[in-house]
Amino acid sequence: MKTCFLQRKMYRNSFEDINPELYVLSLSRFCEDLGSGMLVALIPLYIADLGSSFFTGLPLVAKAGLVTAVFGLFSAITQPLIGRFSDKIDRRRPFILFGLIGHTFFSLLYSFVTGYEQLLFIRLLQGITVGATIPAVIAMVTHISSPENRGRAVGIYTTIRGVGFGLGPIVGGAIASYYGFEAGFHFCAFLGIVSLVLVNLFVKETRCPPEPVPEESSGNGLVSIYSLAGAMLMMMVGIMMIVALLPEYEVRLEASEFSLGVAVSAYIFARLLFQTPLGSLSDRIGRKKLIVSGLFLSIPLVVVMGYVTSVNQLIFARALQGVLVASIDTPAMALAADLSNGSFTSSKLSIITTAQAAGMAIGPIFGGFLAGYVTFVTPFYACALLMLLAGFVVMKKVEEPGRS
Repeated sequence: MKTCFLQRKMYRNSFEDINPELYVLSLSRFCEDLGSGMLVALIPLYIADLGSSFFTGLPLVAKAGLVTAVFGLFSAITQPLIGRFSDKIDRRRPFILFGLIGHTFFSLLYSFVTGYEQLLFIRLLQGITVGATIPAVIAMVTHISSPENRGRAVGIYTTIRGVGFGLGPIVGGAIASYYGFEAGFHFCAFLGIVSLVLVNLFVKETRCPPEPVPEESSGNGLVSIYSLAGAMLMMMVGIMMIVALLPEYEVRLEASEFSLGVAVSAYIFARLLFQTPLGSLSDRIGRKKLIVSGLFLSIPLVVVMGYVTSVNQLIFARALQGVLVASIDTPAMALAADLSNGSFTSSKLSIITTAQAAGMAIGPIFGGFLAGYVTFVTPFYACALLMLLAGFVVMKKVEEPGRS
């Protein structure tokens, strides 16, 4: 009885020590990520109905990879620039508002495009605006958490926003199936407006704490952050290449837009279910061992996804991938925040988020071109090798700060 009481007390206290502003920020991001998740499923399928004047000979999977890659590439370019500027002026909220305005406007603009090249350019611009928000938001999460609860805080934030991103492909697929793509884009824009209002009314500015980083630890910390960034890039390549392969899966598995949306969402929902508990686990046992385990266990799973023969198998494989990614992503972001030690938070965390965005850019074009010009299973084996390399990089190069 006494043990049960202590367990309940520890569980209650683990959430009582979380700053309430974290939940407000997470809720405001929920709406925007619901729209972003819709676009992940809508855009690769939407381009099948668009004509093209310049990319006429490009396979459909390569077109899907290119349009997703452009978004990730320009998001990746924007993030370190905004991260440094955000630290310089010690402001984050204006960049979040700017990104949400861009997300809303360009989501609406998709419904007016008449060709593939137009959509490609709009996706490029949307990548820039979204890239402005990411380091600012992650820095805010870091500022309102402490090293003792950071893994849990990152888990809570990513779980709440992940619910929106997870619902997005299902909602997007359903709207496209029953009401058409234009209705889906209009709903994305509406969600952007809701998120913009929530941030403007309820999210307060945060400031960098005056915590100087010891000179002797600065170099090792940066090496660890860059090593984590490399691992995150390789992981995101494996996750995002599936987006470019959706049109091919649609043919191979005789799947509908809705069922493919479920497959995309299965990964997201499994990931968000495990983010908070695995983040809390990393607070207790350390972050590095979870990251390495997740990377190595992902290797056989990535290969399996190249050989699925039904959409149900694809959904199950993506769900397992979500669990493993939760053991990598949440501890990695918390570890990077620990290594930043409160100094130049946006700049240092933007190294991680830039690597994620670069993986989003490389993954679809990597998968699309290898599947389109070599064989369908080639990108899966290549990705498995990247996961193996990432695991060894983290093992050898990442140093975890001492735990009190």
